[in-house]
Amino acid sequence: MSCADLAGRLERSFRTSSALLRRLAAGLQARRTAWASARPGTLQPPAELEQLALDLAAEAKARAQLLGQLAAVLPLPPGAARGDLHVNVTRIAAAVPGPAGRALRSAADEAVGLARTVRVEVQLGARLLRFTQRAHDRLLGQVAAEAAADGGAQGYDRSARARGGLDGSGGAGRLVDGRI
Repeated sequence: MSCADLAGRLERSFRTSSALLRRLAAGLQARRTAWASARPGTLQPPAELEQLALDLAAEAKARAQLLGQLAAVLPLPPGAARGDLHVNVTRIAAAVPGPAGRALRSAADEAVGLARTVRVEVQLGARLLRFTQRAHDRLLGQVAAEAAADGGAQGYDRSARARGGLDGSGGAGRLVDGRI
């Protein structure tokens, strides 16, 4: 297969990755904006995002194979050995004719930009998770400390009478007084 054919396949791979990254970024943004609702269905990772991540991994694997094939057919710079050749989009774009090289470069740049967007969304999601974990830990720690300081939590028994009273004196209090 020629270098131009392999570069075309690499460009299509970048375009496919861009489409997948765009959908993944939109899904992650939707999850982040829906975080405040705290509905159980929105907190669990949707299967679609998991599938997009798997598709991206498969595309990256295919792209790595394409880069290996391209490394074998790229022209070598003077004095360089085949094993020393660093294959990147700039070198590949320079080896193919003008419009194909520019198209490959733009597809790679688009994929890189979208990957950065996804990385930012993942980092924001991780920060949200760490924030809520710290908030819950602190809140539960405060509640436990207050309950221990009060000698036990105040509450109501089966008859809707206050246990220990509101002032801690043990007086009777009623949650429901029976009057209309």
